[in-house]
Amino acid sequence: MKRSFSIVFICIVILASVAAFTGKQDAYKGFSIKNFENTLALIPEGSFIIGQCDQDVPYVHAEKCRTVSTDTFYISKFEVSNGQYLEFLSEIKKRDTSFYKIMLPDTLVWRKKYAECEPFIDYYLRHPAYSNYPVAGVSYEQADAFCKWLTQKYMSEPKRKFKSVCFKLPTREQWIYAAKGKSALSPFPWNGLDMQNKKGEWLANFRAIPQFSIGRDSLYVKNYYGQYEKKQFNISDIGYVTGATLNPENDADITVPVNSFYPNGYGLFNMAGNVEEFVREKGKTHGGSWHDTGYYLQNHIFESYDTLHSASAERGFRFIMEIEK
Repeated sequence: MKRSFSIVFICIVILASVAAFTGKQDAYKGFSIKNFENTLALIPEGSFIIGQCDQDVPYVHAEKCRTVSTDTFYISKFEVSNGQYLEFLSEIKKRDTSFYKIMLPDTLVWRKKYAECEPFIDYYLRHPAYSNYPVAGVSYEQADAFCKWLTQKYMSEPKRKFKSVCFKLPTREQWIYAAKGKSALSPFPWNGLDMQNKKGEWLANFRAIPQFSIGRDSLYVKNYYGQYEKKQFNISDIGYVTGATLNPENDADITVPVNSFYPNGYGLFNMAGNVEEFVREKGKTHGGSWHDTGYYLQNHIFESYDTLHSASAERGFRFIMEIEK
């Protein structure tokens, strides 16, 4: 009896939380050519330095600095949302049910690592309360297919602004240049090295480890000669909370709506944190996620994944638009 009551109580809490999200952020209302074009930001041509310089501590995921140039392009101000992806699924299902099944996100990604996220298997993708949250559990292949569908959809609109365009995943250079947001010397999409602004507000949704949870402890470790010796280690003993949880305006345990936090200099939201984003170069993502520490939120730092079909609760994407005519 007690176990049944607990299950019912938990379900009520979950549903109440979902309902609380509804109306907090605008839900996706479907494709509108005028509204859609307003969500694209123009990134002018230019040059910038990518990577870490010689005086920086070398890391596996960093690279030596070099100068690269990019041509003008447009990029989405927001990560692709559940609502947008569901519209994609709805349209392709009418034409090809087999392809539709291939394009379905893997909602079981919430079960693999995060036991507390089990309800999101059913709710995260399809519940209206999460329509403005970034789609997760998609693969590179699915993200690429979405861009091809979006190209066809845009080109079918008679009132479109541009005659011929192509939507794609951004290259690493395009993504980093856009993420910089006119702040050439900052490693993050905002000015400075701090993760909080002067008001104490967190600037991204990421894995923030409270300072009071970090301490030192000692362990006995076997040395080169097979003898055990005492060594000191830095440890974090009480877990972590996301940056969004620490921000009263974005109270969440996982992702946040795609229009959360402050935009960068180009008007782009969540170029750091929330979900790490696919780039055109296969096997790499940029921007870090809600489950990553601040190091991975740096513009030039990338993370790796194994295959074109792999998916994660931490991984999503945004697109660019290249004008052909």
